[in-house]
Amino acid sequence: MSLSSITGKDLVRSVKAGCIKLEHNRDRVDLLNVFPVPDGDTGTNMYLTLLSAVKEGEKSSEQSLGKLAKALSTGSLMGARGNSGVILSQVFRGFAKMLEGKEEARAMDLAQALKMGSDTAYEAVMKPVEGTILTVIREVAKACEAKARLSDDILAVLLEGIRVGELTLEKTPAMLPILKEAGVVDAGGQGLIYFLQGMVEGVAQEKELSLDLYRDTRPSKSMGQAFDNVQLEYQYCTELLLLGKDLDSADIKDHLAPLGDSMLVVGEDDLIKVHIHSNHPGKVLETCLQWGSLSDIKINNMLEEAHEHLLLLNAGEPGNVPMAAPKKIGVVAVAAGEGLSLILDSLGVDQIVSGGQTMNPSTEDLLQACKRVNADNIIILPNNGNVILAAQQVQQFSETPVFVLPTRSVVQGISVMVAYEPDGDIDAVKEAMQEIADSVKYAEITRAVRDSRVNGLEIKEGDIIGLVGDKIVAAGPVMNDIIKTALEKMLEDSNELISVFYGEDTTPEEAEHTVGYIKGLYPDCEIESHFGGQPHYNYLIAVE
Repeated sequence: MSLSSITGKDLVRSVKAGCIKLEHNRDRVDLLNVFPVPDGDTGTNMYLTLLSAVKEGEKSSEQSLGKLAKALSTGSLMGARGNSGVILSQVFRGFAKMLEGKEEARAMDLAQALKMGSDTAYEAVMKPVEGTILTVIREVAKACEAKARLSDDILAVLLEGIRVGELTLEKTPAMLPILKEAGVVDAGGQGLIYFLQGMVEGVAQEKELSLDLYRDTRPSKSMGQAFDNVQLEYQYCTELLLLGKDLDSADIKDHLAPLGDSMLVVGEDDLIKVHIHSNHPGKVLETCLQWGSLSDIKINNMLEEAHEHLLLLNAGEPGNVPMAAPKKIGVVAVAAGEGLSLILDSLGVDQIVSGGQTMNPSTEDLLQACKRVNADNIIILPNNGNVILAAQQVQQFSETPVFVLPTRSVVQGISVMVAYEPDGDIDAVKEAMQEIADSVKYAEITRAVRDSRVNGLEIKEGDIIGLVGDKIVAAGPVMNDIIKTALEKMLEDSNELISVFYGEDTTPEEAEHTVGYIKGLYPDCEIESHFGGQPHYNYLIAVE
C-alpha cells in the first residue's frame, strides 16, 4: 500500500491512533524513569497532552488540513503536562506552522513539518540536552526528509523516520550517562516512537477510531473540604466555537470581559474558541453572534458540579477569594498535600494548583488559576522540575503579565514566600525571591519503586532513598541513615535552620522521632517540623 497525500481528517485520525498506541504503552514508558522514585509519569504526561490535542482537533474536524493542524497544536499546548508534554506540544506547534494554509499534504510537506516541529521544540528548551526526545525527533525528521527526496509515498517516508528513530533511541544511553547507568533508553523518546507507530497505523486505515475508552483516568484526591456552602461569583461555565471571517480575538475579549471571568479566547481569524464563567450565558452567546456562527456550545451549571470543579481548580481553598481591588503582585503555586497547601496559603499564595510528583498540572490548569488572581502581575511557583516548562507556556496566553520562578521543590516555594510583597516592585520582589530560591538546599526521602543502579548506588525495590536536589545520594533499609547522609551533603557551617515536612504516610510519632534524631546530630541548628501531607515522600527537608 502507498499513500501520496493526506487531508485534515487523515491527520486527526492518525494523531488519534498515535494517542491510542501511546495509551496502550504508557505504563511501559512510565517505567523507563531513570530514578526509581514514584514519579515516573512521562508516558502519562505525553498521553494526556495528546488526548487534549485530539479532542481539540475533533471539534474542528471539518476544517482544512492547516486549520486542523493548528487546532491540534492549540489543544496540545493547553493540555501539555510535564516537560515531555510541553516538548511534544512544541513539535505540534512547528508542525502546524509548516502546514498553515494547506488543504492536503504530500510526503515532503510532512517531512518538512516534522523538521519545523523539531526546530521549534529545540528553540523552546533553554538548554537542550542530547539523548532525549529532542534528539529522537530531530533524527526522525532528518530521515523523513531524506526519504521524501527519493519517494512520494507517505507511509514509506514515515516508516523510514520511525526506523531511524528507533536506532537513535537505542543510542540514547550512550549520549546520557545517567541513562546508561540505569540501563534504560530515554522515556520521552520511547513515547514519541510509540506515538509515531500509531500515527502510521492511523494513516494506513480509513475507518474512524473511538477514544471513548481512553480518558484521563488519573485518580482525584480529596482535599478534605466540605462543599455544602459553596459560593461562586459566576455560576455558568460557557464554552463555544465561533466561526466567522477576519475574527479579532482582542476585540472579542473586550466585549466579553464585562460578562464574567476565567475567560479564554484563542484561535485563528476564522475560528475562535471561547471559554468564560458568567452569570448570563445567553448574553455571551448573543455577543458572539455579532461576529459569526456558533458551534459546539456547552453551558454547565458550576454549582451543580461544585465538588468536582473545586477539586480541579481549588476555588474553595482558604484565601482564594478575589480581592475587590487588584494588588500589584499575586502568586500561583503548585503543591500536593493538605499541610503544604495550608502553609502556602498562610504565606499569601493566592491560588494553589494541586499537583507535583506523579500528577503534573497542565498549562491550562495553571492558566485558569492565574485568571482567578486579582493582581497586576503574577508569579508562578512550579515547585517541581517537571512543571516548569508547562508554567512557562502560560505567559503567552495570559492577559496579565506572568513570571515563572523556576522552583524545583515545594520547600523552595515555601522559603521564597518570605520575600513576597504583594504591593512591592515586581522586579525587586522577583530578584529577592530568586535569591532565596538559589540559597535553599533541599532533600526528598522516599522509597524505591523498583530495582535500579543510579550514581553508583545499587538500589533494591522498597529501599529508602534520599535525593538532594535532583541527585540520589543514599539508599538502604534504615530511614535515619538515609536522612543523615542527605543532611551531610547539604549542611554547611553557615546553615542555621532545618525544616522538616512529613508526608501523609508518616505518623506524627515517627516524625517526632526523626526530628529528635536530627536534633541530636545538629544541636546548634534550629529544627522546625511541619505536617506536609505530601503523597509518596516520607519527608521533605529544607536547609537554610
